Amino acid sequence: MSYYEQKNIPGPDNILRKEFANGITLLAHENSSSHTAVVQASLPCGSYLDPMDKTGLADFAASCLNHGTQTHNFDQLSELLEGSGASLGIGCGPRAFTLRGTCLAEDLPMLLGLIREILDEPSFPANHVEIHRQRVLSSYELHLHDPESMANEVFDRVLFGDHPYGRPEFGTIDEINSITRDDLFRFHQHYIGPKGMIAAVSGGLPAELIMDEWEKVFGTWQKPCEPISVADYFPPVQGPEKSYSTHIEIPEKSEMALILGTMAPRRGSQDHTAALLGNSILGEFGMMGRIGKAVREENGLAYYAGSSLTSLTYGGCWTVEAGVNPANAEKAIDLITKELRRFTSEEVTAEELDDVKSFYLGSSPLLMESNNGIASLMLNMETHHFGLDHLIRLPDRIKSVTVAAILETARKWIDPDKLILVTAGTKGDSAC
Repeated sequence: MSYYEQKNIPGPDNILRKEFANGITLLAHENSSSHTAVVQASLPCGSYLDPMDKTGLADFAASCLNHGTQTHNFDQLSELLEGSGASLGIGCGPRAFTLRGTCLAEDLPMLLGLIREILDEPSFPANHVEIHRQRVLSSYELHLHDPESMANEVFDRVLFGDHPYGRPEFGTIDEINSITRDDLFRFHQHYIGPKGMIAAVSGGLPAELIMDEWEKVFGTWQKPCEPISVADYFPPVQGPEKSYSTHIEIPEKSEMALILGTMAPRRGSQDHTAALLGNSILGEFGMMGRIGKAVREENGLAYYAGSSLTSLTYGGCWTVEAGVNPANAEKAIDLITKELRRFTSEEVTAEELDDVKSFYLGSSPLLMESNNGIASLMLNMETHHFGLDHLIRLPDRIKSVTVAAILETARKWIDPDKLILVTAGTKGDSAC
């Protein structure tokens, strides 16, 4: 009996979902085989809210939230978490803050209390703000000298422009230095609150008990924030109208990073599953698919070579990435382009498609074997409006994809004559 035929697959029969009056949506699931609990959550206050002259403010605020509260300083928070074997991390993306906490199931009330305290009453201690600033400055310096990181930043900027997906992770040194504690408090006051928060909890507790504990802690959270329509900040983006290439020179690098790509279907769209399976054939499955075979295995032109499908809430990108000797860059680009033309002009083989279907059907249940995986899946289901039966329907969606559908999707999204090419590294005498 496969996992999908068992009763314990997360779905409408064992996920409790509730929308609270203060705007929080919670999904709770009991994992009876576990003695731990995982909390994952998102709040709609990502980097799209950064002021134009303070790029990185939202990420700065997310990173400093759990450095101290009005009740507990950093050392006390650390002692409470580490003393019970719990952990808590907060990050920031273009669309949302993301939060992940783990603990023993019996310590879930404690963890929920700390999360509420951290979100509601941060103190942004001055010394930790300055420590984090130095970390950001150091990371920025490393970023400027990392070919892969720089190529990704420039590619996103060229593809998405002023769209939030195109904004850089780091501001300038002046912008980083300009962020103050007052900026962090203002960001918190205006944007961090219960409205629009989505949370998913999976662990060794009955779902009803998880729901009750959550309501005790978060049901009373009231905090007025700026009214925001997140979708208004993420307008549709058109793909490139013509080919474009650029190079970022980074001295004294023996490896050049290259990215070649275009737009991709958004998460949950009709094209997403066919694009996901097709991309696996193109540059992921096995030794990085067709791209890896042609560029790396057969011709030895790259240290790594493969493709990625990044499908986000409001769009995404379909890219081929490689790390090459600068002298081999032009040959590698030609081979990659040849594979993209093949991918958009010929159907993949039935054998290739069967292989990737087997991979996804076999690997997807592994995500449901841990509380982290289950909580992540539930959070995605709610974020992208998939419905509670998403995981039950998933095998049929994968099985229904045909070679014709993959070709149709590839042709719809990839035009080999209208791609963005970004290279970064030491170009020297090579030509790209």
